[in-house]
Amino acid sequence: MSNTAQHSNSGWYFAETGAPTVLEQTSLDMPHVSPGGLLVRVIASGFNPIDTKIRAGLAPIASDNHVVGCDLAGEVIAVGEQVTGFSEGDIVYGCAGGVKGSSGTLCRYIVVDADLMALAPHSVKAEQAAVLPLVSITAFEAIERLHLQADESCLIMGGSGGVGQMALQLAKLRGVAVTATAGDDIRRDQIASFNVTAMSHGEAAEHAGKFDKVLDTFGGESFQTALHACAPGGQVATINARNTYDLTQAHAKALSIHAVFMLLPLLSGKGRATHGRFLSWLAKEVDAGRITVPETEVQSASAVADVHRRYEAGELKTKVAFTL
Repeated sequence: MSNTAQHSNSGWYFAETGAPTVLEQTSLDMPHVSPGGLLVRVIASGFNPIDTKIRAGLAPIASDNHVVGCDLAGEVIAVGEQVTGFSEGDIVYGCAGGVKGSSGTLCRYIVVDADLMALAPHSVKAEQAAVLPLVSITAFEAIERLHLQADESCLIMGGSGGVGQMALQLAKLRGVAVTATAGDDIRRDQIASFNVTAMSHGEAAEHAGKFDKVLDTFGGESFQTALHACAPGGQVATINARNTYDLTQAHAKALSIHAVFMLLPLLSGKGRATHGRFLSWLAKEVDAGRITVPETEVQSASAVADVHRRYEAGELKTKVAFTL
C-alpha cells in the first residue's frame, strides 16, 4: 500500500447552499483507503446538472464534506485489502461520490467503493472518461427498465443531451428503431449523425400512440408528451419524476411507467456492483468504436462556479470535465 503522508488534499465545496458563488476551494483531510475501496488521485471530475441542484439545496443529498461532483476518472494510488481486479497505477472511472455517505469528486484525492469503479477506456483521455459514468448508467438503467428489444420502436425525448446521446447509442446496439427529439436544427443534426431519426419536441407530440417505448430525459411537459406518444400497452421511463402529472393517458393506454434514479445505489449501498460491471462493458464498447463519447469541454477546477452559472443560465451546450 502506498505511503500517502507526502500528499495534501483540497477540493471545491459549499459551506452553505445557494448561488454558484457559494463554491470555494478548501483544504481537506487526506483520506485513507478502506478495505473495500480504492484511493484515487483524481485527474478529472465530470460535471452533471445534479451538481447544481445539490449545491442550490434543491436536492438535499449533499456529500458528507459538501464537495461537489459525482463522476471522476483518476489514478489508483492504493488498493484496499479486500479489493481484487485493480492495481496501483490503474486509470479508473466511475460515478462514486457527490451524495450522502461519500465525498464529492472535485478534489485531489478520494476514496471510492471499488464496486462502483471500472478500468477507464484506453482510447480516450481521462477527461472524456470522466463525463461518461452518470449519464451512461442512467441511460443503461432506463433501457433495462424498458426491456428494449430488437425491432421495437423507441422515442427519446431529448436525444442531444448527455443521457439522450448515450441512450440512443445503447438502444441502437440492441437493434431498436430509434427516434429522438431536440430543440433546434443544430442539435437535430447532431442526433441524425448517429443514424437515427431526428425531430422537434413539437413533432413528437403529433405522433400519438406510435412508439413501443419512450424515454423522457426532461420531465414536465416532455413527460406528458412521452405518455401521449407511447403506444397502448407500452412503457415510458423518465429520469425526472419529481413533478405533478396528469396520468390520464397512462391509464387509458395501460402504460407501465418507470422512474430512473441512478444515484440510489450510492445512497442505499445496494446494487453498486452493477454500476462497476456496466462501466467495464462500456469501456470495451468505447475502445471498439461502437460508443462515441459526448463532446467534452475541459476546464480547470477553479472554473466550477462559472460552469454552474452557465448551466443555470442555459448557456452550457456540452459536457464539462474539471481538471485537478
